[in-house]
Amino acid sequence: MSLHFIPGELSDSAEISAILEEWYLANTWLPQVHDSQERAEYGRLLLTHSEVTMLRWRGLCVGFIALGKDIVDSLYIRSKFQRRGFGGAAMRYAQAQRDELRLWVFERDRRAQDFYLSLGFEMMQTSDGRDNDYNLPDVMLFWRLADG
Repeated sequence: MSLHFIPGELSDSAEISAILEEWYLANTWLPQVHDSQERAEYGRLLLTHSEVTMLRWRGLCVGFIALGKDIVDSLYIRSKFQRRGFGGAAMRYAQAQRDELRLWVFERDRRAQDFYLSLGFEMMQTSDGRDNDYNLPDVMLFWRLADG
């Protein structure tokens, strides 16, 4: 796989928002909290608050990952490219950048939880959802670089 990790730029904001919109529409269990205009602004907001890396393969954007100091703010892979190793490659890239990472996953999203657990993350805490936009229970996962 010849995956390229390209620093995100403001010109990528519409593509980031489109990837998020695809994910949102595919997960019908998510309540509608943000209207389409707010979701369209997500890419721009993410680029101003996180270190965003675009994932490009054969000239196509397959997804993106956004990192904070020690948190994965977002990882989204376009649906037609899922289960092909791109998400795992993105997380290994992130793990190479940090000594530890944490992230939140919706409790209902077992597929995402299993994915992160397979990459060495461990469950750290649960939440009733009061602190996320969707008011859905979620789980914090944590990974730390192994010593020696």
